[in-house]
Amino acid sequence: MVDLSEYRGIFLEELEEQLQLIEDEVLRLEQIGETEDGIQQFFRAAHTLKGSSASMGYNRLKEVTHHLEHLLHQMRNGERQVTDELIRLFFQALDGMRALQSEIAAADHETTDVSELIQRLKTFGAQGLHGHDRGPAVQPNKTETPLQLFWLHVWLSPACEMKLPRLHLIDAKLRDLATVLRMKPELEEIEAHDSRVDGASWMLSPKRNIEELRQQISSIMDVESIYIEEVKDISLNPAAEKNPAQPEPESRGLPDPLEALLATADKIKPQTIRVHIERLEKLMNLAGELVIDQTRFHLLNRRFHGQYGANGLTEELGQLADHLSTITRELQENMIKVRMLPIEQLFNRLPRMVRDLSYSLNKQIELVIEGKETELDRTLIEELGDPLIHLLRNALDHGIETPEIRRSAGKSETGTVRVAASHEDNQVILVIEDDGAGIDAEAILQSAINKSIITAEEARYMNEDEALRLIFRPGFSTAAQVSDISGRGVGMDIVRNDIERINGMIDIETTKGQGTRFRIRLPFTLAIIRGLLVNAGNATFVIPMSSVAEIIRTAYGEIKTVRGQPVITARNQLVPVVWLHDCLGIPRAETTASSIPLIILGRGEKRLALAVDTLVGNQDIVIKTLGSYIGKSDSTSGATILGNGKIALIIDTASLFFKAGALV
Repeated sequence: MVDLSEYRGIFLEELEEQLQLIEDEVLRLEQIGETEDGIQQFFRAAHTLKGSSASMGYNRLKEVTHHLEHLLHQMRNGERQVTDELIRLFFQALDGMRALQSEIAAADHETTDVSELIQRLKTFGAQGLHGHDRGPAVQPNKTETPLQLFWLHVWLSPACEMKLPRLHLIDAKLRDLATVLRMKPELEEIEAHDSRVDGASWMLSPKRNIEELRQQISSIMDVESIYIEEVKDISLNPAAEKNPAQPEPESRGLPDPLEALLATADKIKPQTIRVHIERLEKLMNLAGELVIDQTRFHLLNRRFHGQYGANGLTEELGQLADHLSTITRELQENMIKVRMLPIEQLFNRLPRMVRDLSYSLNKQIELVIEGKETELDRTLIEELGDPLIHLLRNALDHGIETPEIRRSAGKSETGTVRVAASHEDNQVILVIEDDGAGIDAEAILQSAINKSIITAEEARYMNEDEALRLIFRPGFSTAAQVSDISGRGVGMDIVRNDIERINGMIDIETTKGQGTRFRIRLPFTLAIIRGLLVNAGNATFVIPMSSVAEIIRTAYGEIKTVRGQPVITARNQLVPVVWLHDCLGIPRAETTASSIPLIILGRGEKRLALAVDTLVGNQDIVIKTLGSYIGKSDSTSGATILGNGKIALIIDTASLFFKAGALV
């Protein structure tokens, strides 16, 4: 008995891919109508899921995809046209499959009752053959070309971990590209008797050139080799009876000339492999440890040069240290690239959400997505999901007006929401903007006063930018009523906290009556950062370089006090000053120096001067979590191991702004 549990992870990955493909195709059907390629892709995805779920024993998922496939078969044959009712049924089927997916992922068991959904699919399928939405049957083109028959033999790679689903995929592809007359062994036979079969043969008549068919099938992942032979005499075709699923140990079972031909056949090998994320995390941790050791090695190299001077041994040690630095940096950069994923997998969730919310809000909204190919650390992509969805829901609910209001304002009835990602200055920029009503700064101020978030006196001194950033205060909301979509008085503060927790920044721009733009800046990765080492008291701390605007040294006498807050003037701007010692609760060191180093931190347009005892320098920092035993600290975001083996805490600069009151 084959243990299928080891294939569950692979199945879930393919399940997510196919469900996303189905969702994309249903949305496309609704927006632009039926296309031959779209229906073919939809059918292949449903057919593949039917086979893979059956082989894994997930019968409810298999039943849903089976009846979904039946409807798509009717559409392919011209027996059914796209209607609103059909689109709704497709979305219901997709939601049912998503529910089953969640249960399989969580507990490896299907519990959702899909019997009602299956009955709706059955009923709709039966009605389609004689109902009102039946479309004109597609008549095949007449041709005088003589019928050509071929046997196509396909062998799968021994490394293929899900051979039955892969054969389902090949079979579906072939039926799109050719008229299939026979398959040996049949898929049902493989399912019933031997799911470990290594290949199969198809007798077919290609719709296009046979070489094009060869290339299409060769490009499918896990296809190791293909052999095609023309059928001259069906009854006397020995190769047709040869099952490639069981090749001889030293031979394919073909005559020598055919073996030679097979050996030189064109084969397109897959250029990617699936690797479990835990293995990548382990490699990243090892690369991080190597960065730490490389730093220590350089420190030892300097000590050797200082103690023994320049000689042959110390010079060789220096060369080795430089070479180790080069290799370590290349390894680090490549490991960071391995962790990178296109942000597309995050953006793919958005069209369905916008579509559903548009209907519930009775608004006409067009979603524009740009920069899907932009790569970002997979950890950051996971962390971005909730903030992005919340910002988008707010844009749909509060930003975009109803068609009537937009028409009266001289706008198009259809509002536009744009989500875009791009690389800029070694950072990733994420933009969420709409062409809606914009945000009224005066209304923000009045609402904040009414909710006692600020006083009327404080409001008097606030500029427009400061007023707008009040929406990030806890408990703030201007919603007239609470809805299930947004306006509960919570959320935007969580959005800001989530983004700042991953060392990001969020800015807001708005024009009343024209729209609002949120701009998020993110680092490429959170695994290894460039950090500035500083001393405060008797300890060393790390300031992320992404937060450092500049470093200055100023005389104590230049630090003034305004309304009880120490400040300095830097670049014609009053900048609050805080001592790192005070933020961390450690005593300030006594000093006779006449000046003090100040690190000017920046978050958006805000500036904060951080006073420390001494500056050590900057270097690559491997971030280590503090763990559940220590718990979350208000002023630190992690720790690192220095070249001397000691631990240095990494400062959470966002918390410093909050404590200083410089970030509203």
